[in-house]
Amino acid sequence: MSFFFPATAKHKHTLIAVLLTLFLLISFALSSVQPPASALIPTTPATNQFSLKAAQTQLHEITRERHPVGSLAHDVVRDYLLAEIKAMGLEPQIHNSFASFEKGTASGQVQNIVVRLPGRNATQDQSKKALLLVAHYDAVPNSFGAGDDGVSVISILQTLRVLKSQAPLANDVICLLSDAEEVGLLGAAGFAKDHAWMKDVGMLLNFDNRGNAGPVLMFEPSAGNGQLIAGLAQAVPGVISNSMMYEVYKALPNDTDFTVFRKQGIPGLNFAMIQNISSYHTRYDRSELISPASQQQQGEMMLALVRHFGNQDLTQLTADDHVYFSFPLLGLVHYPVTYALPIALLISALGVACFWLARKNGQVRSLATLGATVGLLLALLAIGYVVQKVWNLVFHMYPAYMEMHDQDTGHFYLLAMLLLSALGFGLLQKAASRWIRLQEWAYGAALVWIVILLLTSARFPGASFLFAWPLCGVLLSWLVINVRKIGEEKTAYVWIIGAGSVVGIVLFAPLVLLFNIALGFHSIGVPVLLFIILLSLLTPLWQWILQELRAGYFLLISVVAIIAGAFTTAAFHREFPIPPQLVYVAMPQSQLSYWLTPQQEVNTQLLPMLSGNPEHRAVPELFGKNVPRGEWVYWLKPAPEAGISAPVLKLVSDQIVGEQREITIHISSPDKANNARIQVEGGSVLSARLQDLVLTKEAKEKWATSVHAMPAEGVDLHLQIAKDQAAASMTLRVTNSFYVLPPTAKNIVAPPATAVDFVAQTISSLQIP
Repeated sequence: MSFFFPATAKHKHTLIAVLLTLFLLISFALSSVQPPASALIPTTPATNQFSLKAAQTQLHEITRERHPVGSLAHDVVRDYLLAEIKAMGLEPQIHNSFASFEKGTASGQVQNIVVRLPGRNATQDQSKKALLLVAHYDAVPNSFGAGDDGVSVISILQTLRVLKSQAPLANDVICLLSDAEEVGLLGAAGFAKDHAWMKDVGMLLNFDNRGNAGPVLMFEPSAGNGQLIAGLAQAVPGVISNSMMYEVYKALPNDTDFTVFRKQGIPGLNFAMIQNISSYHTRYDRSELISPASQQQQGEMMLALVRHFGNQDLTQLTADDHVYFSFPLLGLVHYPVTYALPIALLISALGVACFWLARKNGQVRSLATLGATVGLLLALLAIGYVVQKVWNLVFHMYPAYMEMHDQDTGHFYLLAMLLLSALGFGLLQKAASRWIRLQEWAYGAALVWIVILLLTSARFPGASFLFAWPLCGVLLSWLVINVRKIGEEKTAYVWIIGAGSVVGIVLFAPLVLLFNIALGFHSIGVPVLLFIILLSLLTPLWQWILQELRAGYFLLISVVAIIAGAFTTAAFHREFPIPPQLVYVAMPQSQLSYWLTPQQEVNTQLLPMLSGNPEHRAVPELFGKNVPRGEWVYWLKPAPEAGISAPVLKLVSDQIVGEQREITIHISSPDKANNARIQVEGGSVLSARLQDLVLTKEAKEKWATSVHAMPAEGVDLHLQIAKDQAAASMTLRVTNSFYVLPPTAKNIVAPPATAVDFVAQTISSLQIP
């Protein structure tokens, strides 16, 4: 019995050939965005090549311990990197700076490592600019920092080694191993603010990662990127990149060190590997888990880019933006954004011509086609909404999935969602077949595509390629069918519409996967919508397949994929379990101390201090009232007093200046905390400075900031509040965080770092008189 559709199987051999061709095409498209196979990595590289073996050894050395900024392990990593650079015969500098994030949310003492490799222009033409190569050597507290961003730091060391052994490039190469990127881009900000070499920088290449595998993507160029993209295409022909990534990234709140220099007007390119997000900012960001193929690709890519741009005139990089995208066998295709709208208009004219021919041949009706357009839009909204709701239901049924970084390590769930969405879409079209013909669904989809193409070409030209070239291919196939009057019953029909689908499949298949990896399964609706948008344009091909093959087979594959997804995800997280978080927090001035965990459920085997009957509530008496952390819910139990020093707050001055009250408070950390969080409660801060750095000039309620690697002598915080502010209600609260218990700690023992992510915190508050 057929399922949804009558399976006539009139063209059994053609069906097998078409399915096999589609499978090979999709496999080819997906494989094209993977790094080269490990078998292609040279076992004994020449001195002028990247050495994976040497890089792996160096990466292991700098990721032996977790090394957040302000920790002793961080200093060990810094000293190792300095020694490795000196061993090459170079003279690195430690650039000390007290810097702040531009949004004022973080500040700190940073120690950047900088080294300069002179080029030929150093003696021939002093007006030429230098190439800046950037990666950060700090890590988040619970990570070993291999992928983020130790692997890039080591690639810079290897690049320096190779460049030192060859004839100089035309331009100087400045390498910045930045500090404190994870806490607010502080190292890059400090370099941009006060290092003498900043004025010499003509271009930068930044490498940062949020995974440990997959292709190294170029996901963000600076504005006016035409020359940069042309150079990228020449230096690394197989690079994986497209201008849609750039359009999407611009709309996101994410920042890297690249952001600091981009806002200073420095041209540049930003690179990352993003696969295996389960390693990102976790204990599994370890050197032995880095993909050798990805590490090799990054090292080769970095060296090729430095060799190319190191010999270019970096004063002549300004040009119009380009539309660009990777295409197998063609490399990085690119053209000026000014071409986007004319291309869109030409393709739209082609669409009109195809529709006119189809209407002339009696294949489509205008009103029914318009109805198909409306139906398609409703179907897209419905499918995206339902898919996201179904996945949210899965989260509700399996709360453990909520705490996982990656719920679909094998992409089986994604496959199931795509197939089920495709079946649902086909069912909707079939249900409406008595009113809307197949060709009318196709032309209705083409109309939607034309509208999207025109909108993106005018407003977001970087994304226009994704709708221009697949639509062009499909319309050309329809034009051939209309002109030659080839019927659906003929074998040539499916091959012609299949040929017209090639560009769309090759472009969309990697993007659907990459969007799923980048956004995670919390946003599964986005890649599913992308897939259905493509499928709508391929309606003739999809409906032909469903007429030849029972839809039940696709349903069966979906069920198998769901089962495989459940097993692979469970197996992965058994091997790489998510550790619980434990916080020891004390406020000595109130004689309060607690064990806390934010987990949804308490694992008493790993957290025995929370066994029994822990409370489950917010803790405003520690973290403050009417502030976000004071409203978070924890499991908690009383803890012994550990003797860790709380922050010392001292009112230095309090005076009226005009219509404002200026208050200076000295903050210090006797036990040298890794960081201190500062928040003001009960009033509005008009402006704030830390040392000589302006943190905010705008009035803010619930103002907060943090200080990392606080100087031993402490810092001065300068606040301005309204003269008539009801000061009695204002409180300054400072929370010190320790990722390793200080020597003064007593009465408590930190749990094994291999099983639990632990932090100790001490809190002090000061009532502003």
